Amino acid sequence: MKHILLLLFLVVGLHVAAQEDWSWQQAFRQLSDVEDVESATWEETFEMLEGLSDQPLDINNASREQLEALPFLTAQQVEDIMGYRYRHGELQTPGELLMIPSLDYQRRRLLQCFTYVGHQPARQSLPRIDSLLRWGKHEVTFSAHIPFYQRKGDTNGYLGYPYKHTLRYQFHYGSRVKFGLLGAQDAGEPFFAEGNSLGYDHYAWYLLFNRLGPVETLALGQYRLSFGMGLVMNGGFSFGKLATLQNLGRSSNQIRANSSRIVDGYLQGAAITIGLFPSTLNLHLTAYGSYRPLDATINKDGTAATLLTDGYHRTPAEMQKKHNLTETDAGLHLEWRRGALRLGATAAYTHLSRELRPNTTAIYRRYYPAGSDFLNASLDYRYTSHRLSFSGETAIDGNGALATANALSYQPSGVFSIMALQRFYSYRYAGLHARSFAEGSRTQNESGLYLGVSWKPVRQLQLNAYTDYAWFAFPKYQVSQSSYAWDNMLSATYNAPRWSFQARYRLHIRQRDTADKKVLLNRTEHRARLAFTCKTLSDVTLQTQADFAYTDYNERDLGYMLSERLGYTLHGVKLDAGVGYFHIDSYEARLYLYERAPRYQFTFPMFYGEGIRYWFMAQGTIASRLVLTAKWGVTNYFDRATIGTDKQLIDHSSMSDLDVQLTYKF
Repeated sequence: MKHILLLLFLVVGLHVAAQEDWSWQQAFRQLSDVEDVESATWEETFEMLEGLSDQPLDINNASREQLEALPFLTAQQVEDIMGYRYRHGELQTPGELLMIPSLDYQRRRLLQCFTYVGHQPARQSLPRIDSLLRWGKHEVTFSAHIPFYQRKGDTNGYLGYPYKHTLRYQFHYGSRVKFGLLGAQDAGEPFFAEGNSLGYDHYAWYLLFNRLGPVETLALGQYRLSFGMGLVMNGGFSFGKLATLQNLGRSSNQIRANSSRIVDGYLQGAAITIGLFPSTLNLHLTAYGSYRPLDATINKDGTAATLLTDGYHRTPAEMQKKHNLTETDAGLHLEWRRGALRLGATAAYTHLSRELRPNTTAIYRRYYPAGSDFLNASLDYRYTSHRLSFSGETAIDGNGALATANALSYQPSGVFSIMALQRFYSYRYAGLHARSFAEGSRTQNESGLYLGVSWKPVRQLQLNAYTDYAWFAFPKYQVSQSSYAWDNMLSATYNAPRWSFQARYRLHIRQRDTADKKVLLNRTEHRARLAFTCKTLSDVTLQTQADFAYTDYNERDLGYMLSERLGYTLHGVKLDAGVGYFHIDSYEARLYLYERAPRYQFTFPMFYGEGIRYWFMAQGTIASRLVLTAKWGVTNYFDRATIGTDKQLIDHSSMSDLDVQLTYKF
């Protein structure tokens, strides 16, 4: 009976007609898939977009590099925006974006989330102290996660208390000066105790300057770098296959501040980009230096077995792995620009204070990065014309192993585009900071071809499709010989004036070992999603979604989830609630549900088994500059008496928690 009532509740939203609740978070969710949300890069991207939405760019004064930092824009769209400003002068209203044919409806709406139309000329000199003090904006945010349950480790194993909390301070003077400090604590980690004598377990700080005469960008403290296709250096965002089709495989060269609680991918020291000979050669030089501690497991001989990136220090064993080696980095990137053509060269050097010596007993680890000194060099290239765009990078490591990735896109009209992305990463290639387009989790041991098509047959309808074939020449985890993977996706999104509908289907085939590891079997995975979003005349937003998964490998597993989300704004208070019922045979067919959350928090929980998830969130201003956000969430399982394993074990079939966030702006 309870299941029937729940299904009736979910279907109610299908009978309401209205307009979609458009936000960049909604677009972010639509571009996600299973591999994406399981990767920390999506959380990094989410935090980066949060910062950009709070500190929007003046589209009339934004540099090409600042526009390229917006991951949803293609190289052609950036060129078209710059070209429109050159021909017609500054934009007077956001409506002028309609005059740029390559910007579709979604890109125009997203641009309005991250940019504004300003009419002040760009300044190149360092702002005066009195201007910084008078016109600078400050923000202090405190976030806490409070569980109403007890894990096994909370009473036996963890060094700290069960609460997760973050303190964040940010200052910005437009987009030219930014400063930030963040302290982050995971549940179970000690605070001002047990190895964390300075309080928080993780700190991030940065000072960033833009447009200081010939200095394009200067970063001090913690920062992230991205060059080319990411074959040598990519500490920034990286998207999945569907989003790659949306931005047509665009590459980027940029320095950005690290304000994330994610401990992986950032550098610590200084980085600078300088424009050289702008009237003649038009060169742009980026130099960086970094020194930072890393977590690692240590072999008996004192060498490092693995570098750890999860950042957890909850138990004595995890605390022993904290900061037990250091990494020193230095490098240069030189880029030449002439019209639509860009050519760049990168050289990067990394030194570890302990030799990295992974356990090669398992054959798939034989060519994992090893040693204490790593050298990588690459050439990157990009050409963008009115219809055609080509970008790529070819890299080599210190042992002569090769990696290359190249993307070609063609837009014969504003409603149709096609792209191809080829990559080859030698199984011997080693790049500690490499992160590029891949089927696997490493920029190593993979070659493949990705083909994608985007078509808009009518103004409201967007069709996207891709196919991606990858070949792995050397054994991988759970695969003891050469293997392949084949990934296919088709999606359709219809945006009407007062509602939208999305349908998506994905077929993913990967080869895996049998139990005796003598032959390979295909692990076939089917996934589908149907989503309907609308907004009533009384400003109530409703979203109904159905997700399905079917996997075939050794056993056949089926899963589905039905969910409903409701949003409403009442007298300045934003309300959001949702419920989802799931029935999933096993972890193999797991499904994810996007939830609205307080700022800077990425909430995409995973489910399998049978149960129900529901949440309620409210946000409102309780003083002139103080914003309070609270979210209460509950997960009830119908098929188990406990949740989790080991120290994460909860001796109950349900779990509830509360997220609280206070933000003060002045």
